[in-house]
Amino acid sequence: MATTTSTNIPPTPQHILIIGAGEFGLATTLSLLSNPTYSNTRISIVDSSPQLPNPSGSSVDANRIVRADYASTPYSKLALEVQELWRDTTPDGWGGEGRYHEPGFVLTADQGHGAYVQKSLDNVRAFAAADVSGGGDLTKIRELHGHVEIQAATGYEGVSGDHGYVNGNSGWADAEACVAFALRRVERERGDRVAIYSGAKVDRLLFSDDHGVTGVELQDGRQMHADLTVLTAGAWSPSLIDLQGRCLATGQAVAFIDITEDEQEAMAHRPVVMNWSQGMFIIPPRDRKLKIARHGYGYRNLVKIPRKKLQPDAGNAGDDEDDSIIEVSVPEVAVPIPLEAEDAIREAMGVLVPHMKDRPFTRTRICWYCDTPSGDFLMTYHPHHKNLFIATGGSGHGFKFFPVIGDKIVDALQGKLDPELAELWRWRTPEDLKRDMDGETFLGCDDGSRAGRKGMILAEEAKRTRT
Repeated sequence: MATTTSTNIPPTPQHILIIGAGEFGLATTLSLLSNPTYSNTRISIVDSSPQLPNPSGSSVDANRIVRADYASTPYSKLALEVQELWRDTTPDGWGGEGRYHEPGFVLTADQGHGAYVQKSLDNVRAFAAADVSGGGDLTKIRELHGHVEIQAATGYEGVSGDHGYVNGNSGWADAEACVAFALRRVERERGDRVAIYSGAKVDRLLFSDDHGVTGVELQDGRQMHADLTVLTAGAWSPSLIDLQGRCLATGQAVAFIDITEDEQEAMAHRPVVMNWSQGMFIIPPRDRKLKIARHGYGYRNLVKIPRKKLQPDAGNAGDDEDDSIIEVSVPEVAVPIPLEAEDAIREAMGVLVPHMKDRPFTRTRICWYCDTPSGDFLMTYHPHHKNLFIATGGSGHGFKFFPVIGDKIVDALQGKLDPELAELWRWRTPEDLKRDMDGETFLGCDDGSRAGRKGMILAEEAKRTRT
């Protein structure tokens, strides 16, 4: 089992530097501010975007699914814990001011591909039946057999999937509004303890002679030093430290279409719908914008980075090693989705909302996940670089944990994280990684929730045109 003992926990830092002002970074800050252990600790947050919330961050989106519907029991249990907080709709609650909605979640699968959905159904039913806090109403969880029952549950004119279930206890959150809410809370509670540096793009980590991390150097040449550096840079994390195959930036296709006022009214209270076999999902619209997206293996955007920038000891192996490069997938933002993704989304629309399938996309984007091979987060001290804590690897499902993830990160900082979660979020050995990837090169997350083609390269797909 993965454990963190008091012998390898550094003393309480006087200054903590957090890289990234997205979900994990802001949640960590809020938890540090409320924890008496850190009452005398200064906190600096750096983010590359001049504008906060950072519009390129994966946590800054129109909406995100909030569900306890997992095939993994620990994640299902943790999601139930957090749903109690999402249901707080007071102005200062996470779900307040329209930040959370609970119209339900319909999960479907194609014939012969229902293992994940069945296990997920078993988990949410068991927790609801046991009256676990946050487990919800068991009568709102119902198995769906065939197209007629699926269509009745979704309210859409079309049907995607052959079987599945509906969980009326799940819903969705306005992701961008939640990040803005967390940022406002940090600004309100920080006093003179927290400094936020926007437009501060990290070029590299700074290392001491013994390879401990002492801070960062920004692209403008400024250096910032701290006793502890916390890496919460999401999909940019693998481009700042060599994570040796433990994390991969993957781009996921998202598209929006305009709908009419009548369509908005008709669809606003429908459940989230996702075909797990295909990775395609639709979330109820807001502001007459309908989002259709794919949760798949995604695109890689390969960039060559000097090895010595990511590995402080690279030069010890000689000049050849010092001059070598590491190929890393790095987010490419502000680009449209490739033709392959357009066609996949159009096909999904043709099945679920056929009368909308030919409408022009008003906007498309590539949402960058930080994937791990198993889909488990990476939240641990770096085993070879002291004073560096890594909190990343959200793998496309981390957002729903926003209200509690900061507490879990701080628990891990103090060596107090629940052993079950510590085991899931540990620094995996090379043998662990091979097992997670089934011996393959890491081309995408294999947690059972992904679909589509593996190994797509963004630059190659972007070149394809219609013939």
